[in-house]
Amino acid sequence: MKTLIITIFFTILTLTPQVVSAGNHAMTQEVKEALAELDSAIARKATYMRQAQERISRCEEDLKGKSGKAYIDGCKRLFDAVAHTDGRKALEVLDMIQQTDSCKRDPHLHTWCVLQRAGIMSTIGLHGAAQMILWPIDLKQLSGEDLHFYYHTLYNNLIRINQFSSNVSSRIGVPTDSMKLVYLDSLIAHQTADESIIAYTIEKQMMQGDTLMALQKAVSMWYHTQGLLRLRLGYAIANAYKGIGDIDKQMYYLAKITTQDIAEARTDYKGLPLLVQALYDIGEIDRAYRYLICMMEDANLYPSQPLQLEIAQCFPLVNSRYSAYKSFEANNEKLRKDSLFLTYSLLVIALLTALYLGWRYNNTKKEKRRADQLQRALEQAAVADRVKTVFIQNMRHEIRTPLNAIMGFAQLMSNDLSEEERTEYNSYIQESNNQLLSTLDDIIDVSNMEVGTFNFQFADTSIDDLCRGRMEDVNSMLSPGVQLLYETNAPGLTIYTDFKRIGQVIYNLLSNACKNTMKGSITLSVQHQQDNISFTVTDTGVGVPHDKAEVIFEHFEKIDSYSPGLGLGLYVCNLIANALGGTIRLNTDYTSGAEFVFTVPVKQKNSEQQQ
Repeated sequence: MKTLIITIFFTILTLTPQVVSAGNHAMTQEVKEALAELDSAIARKATYMRQAQERISRCEEDLKGKSGKAYIDGCKRLFDAVAHTDGRKALEVLDMIQQTDSCKRDPHLHTWCVLQRAGIMSTIGLHGAAQMILWPIDLKQLSGEDLHFYYHTLYNNLIRINQFSSNVSSRIGVPTDSMKLVYLDSLIAHQTADESIIAYTIEKQMMQGDTLMALQKAVSMWYHTQGLLRLRLGYAIANAYKGIGDIDKQMYYLAKITTQDIAEARTDYKGLPLLVQALYDIGEIDRAYRYLICMMEDANLYPSQPLQLEIAQCFPLVNSRYSAYKSFEANNEKLRKDSLFLTYSLLVIALLTALYLGWRYNNTKKEKRRADQLQRALEQAAVADRVKTVFIQNMRHEIRTPLNAIMGFAQLMSNDLSEEERTEYNSYIQESNNQLLSTLDDIIDVSNMEVGTFNFQFADTSIDDLCRGRMEDVNSMLSPGVQLLYETNAPGLTIYTDFKRIGQVIYNLLSNACKNTMKGSITLSVQHQQDNISFTVTDTGVGVPHDKAEVIFEHFEKIDSYSPGLGLGLYVCNLIANALGGTIRLNTDYTSGAEFVFTVPVKQKNSEQQQ
């Protein structure tokens, strides 16, 4: 028991180590699903990049042999394919367009190329060069779409300058927030569709302290947008949620727009750096490190100086904590393995101990059982030896006595005797002979019943004739003055039974009563009920002692050692009663002598014949 308790204690101690978590933020199921979707997209990033490269190759192949407007349209399609994937390639495509005669003759195309170049340079991080390109442009010459792109590029450039420059106000000449609001108003004024102004409206209302109202409309519109507008709107929503401190919503929309970036092979990430920082803040170090590596793989492809700068700022922190996290995980895994080894070792030891104790217990139990069996066998042998001794003594007396009488009277009959003497001696010989035969019959019956060769012969039997016949058989055994009576509640009753065996039981009961009754009466009573018939032998003799009431029906048991017989009569009666499906018992409530009740079931003749 002590071993079992110790084993359970160590099992609980080692299998449930208290691991200190790197973060305690519980993400919602919605965020977990969004991050899982992003993980799946990153796992297929190589496929998306290959598909993007195939589109670029098809666009380059289409340019071969073309000129004029077809060449310009092909270059624009190629620019759309590389604009958000490869910055260098995008600038090369713009150079190809600007070198054409069409661009030199078409001011609108030339302005488009200048605006796109400023946008690419702003994304790459060449903010000064982008500003120098944008300032000289005459806004009156710009159409609505070009004017929108102008303000959008100028605004994004301003945000980048504000992020990575410490002297913005001195170079621009106006307060930064006021300049932002000017650009936002300009952007909103030059949009043509409601969906396209939501992102800028959120940023403007967020600056003015009215974020929630704008968010409600933005979130409802976000699910119905697509393409670049969906990215821009999702980025604005994420920033708005960051401003109000809802980190789960922020990560959800950042994960969604980053998944779109990955699926469309975009490498000018805007949402992924913020997502890495948010994951780092909540302690999701492993995922933050994997996303950081994803950015590092693509940082040189565009290349984007702001992205590289953000990576340079995040990497030392994330990498340091990731290394500590991995070291902690390795130590924890080693501790877990050591704990499991210790636990299994203790369990094996406990199991082997239990098996050994069980084996010892079973062996001890078997040895005790064998000792008990041996002791019982010795006791049974001693009892059998005593029974054998008693049996031999009784046999010697019960057989020698009638044999001596037979031999003695037979010798006397060889002399000259009168007819009267001869008749008397002959009756003595016959009585001794019957006594000897009765003793031998009892021994044979016991032997047959114990080995299972005792047979019954059923026939219609008159109960009155059976009882009166047995009473006549014992009539000569009655002591002087003792009356032998017969009572029945069913005179003339005939049943289907074994005449000889029923008679044998009644004879034994009557003969025992005659031997032990010196005065008074002996009554044989027959009671017939529905399914059985009982024979009751009642005498007024010496009775049966209380200490003999339980063993009187066992073999070689007598009332006392002086009583005649082998002690087999009641034992044979009990065997016959059990074989017939009945019972025989001593009525211990009767105190004026002895009263034995023998009950057997009444069998139906037809059913017995079928058996």
